[in-house]
Amino acid sequence: MRNRTIARELALQALYQLDLRSDGIAEEIDAFCKKSTDKQDIYEFTISLVHGCRSRVKEIDEKISVVTEHWELRRMAIIDKNILRLGVYELLFRDDIPPKVSINEAIELAKKFSTKNSGTFVNGILDKIYTQFGNGKFRSCEYPSLTQNVCEIDYGNSDLHVHTNYSDGTMTPEQVVDEAIRLGVSTISITDHDTVDGISIACHYARGKNINIIPGIELSAYLEPSEIHILGYFIDIHNESLQKLLKQAHEDRIERIHAMVIKLKGLNVTIDPQEIFDLAGKGSPGRMHVAEIIYKHRYCNTIIDAFTRYIGDNSPAYVPKKTFSPRQAIELIRDAQGAAVLAHPGLTQRDHVIEELVRYGLAGIEIHYPTHTPSAIEKYIKIAKKYNLTVTGGSDFHGERKNDTPIAKMTVPDSLVRELRQKCPLNQKDFSKL
Repeated sequence: MRNRTIARELALQALYQLDLRSDGIAEEIDAFCKKSTDKQDIYEFTISLVHGCRSRVKEIDEKISVVTEHWELRRMAIIDKNILRLGVYELLFRDDIPPKVSINEAIELAKKFSTKNSGTFVNGILDKIYTQFGNGKFRSCEYPSLTQNVCEIDYGNSDLHVHTNYSDGTMTPEQVVDEAIRLGVSTISITDHDTVDGISIACHYARGKNINIIPGIELSAYLEPSEIHILGYFIDIHNESLQKLLKQAHEDRIERIHAMVIKLKGLNVTIDPQEIFDLAGKGSPGRMHVAEIIYKHRYCNTIIDAFTRYIGDNSPAYVPKKTFSPRQAIELIRDAQGAAVLAHPGLTQRDHVIEELVRYGLAGIEIHYPTHTPSAIEKYIKIAKKYNLTVTGGSDFHGERKNDTPIAKMTVPDSLVRELRQKCPLNQKDFSKL
């Protein structure tokens, strides 16, 4: 029997138990999967299927309900329902598995574990699912599964801090990919502020090109009296909790823009908030957009001057964004199966909170950063060793808004990226979030 067939059988048994007894038995499920096979690749594929199904179960069930006109999910046999869930997950969210294989494997599961008519039933449903929703419409971003052997990927020289025009960068995701390839970078992470909307575009565009894309994010957390930025890597961009809070963060950003415009007016700086939103476009509006409009209307000499005089952390028109606390940001990243990293600590100057962030689950610290001095780098390397934090780094690329920080101005080697990936909750075999 093929390894993946064995893994699917184990995954079905795990999903069956989770359906019967709720997600509270996640640790038991992990132990069951480990005990059932001595082959690491079988275990890892099993876990990827179980996690994939459970993390997207609401969306999967909705798709099944659409095509089963005369069958309510609650009336289906539990085993048939979970065979369908496995099949739908593979069809719509796993580009590494041919659709024909997914359907045939589901049929075989039905024949082996359910009634004599289940194979035909499952075949009919999955065929409708693929016909109606397949061909990539609902597929996840094409980046390597967290359960893929870390050693299989050569990340090479990696820039782990890159922004697109979906937040405050000036390049589209496609242009960012092309620029990274032109500069010879092996891996980049798209880490837009409080949004993941550009990641799928970058991943699909990078398909077949000589570059790795790590799904990431930069969350703006608030800790009195100012912001602390938390980077998240290898995140599941479709995670329901993540999507919900990012929607709230976007609404908070809009309110914040209006509040800053009011403060600026009190400083005799009169700008139209709509100009800021137009500049941000489909992206996430932020202070960089405000600064550019201030500069455009000649209220300052440079964009940096706009921050210094008006909207920087200690400036008179500064308005904090309070969607997330640092703890919430870290927990949200971990809930999305990612690794949380403290961004540019030399800029933040809040070293006294690092120990507390470690208790919340901080996995790394961004040390190799364009404005960090040699003495700062030395200091933060010592802190990283003290708290067993992975050292990361990146350019904080924003395109034309930061001409002095091109992609690859700061990179980290393959070994550090793999170390960071190992600290993702799924790779730590943490099933508390299944």
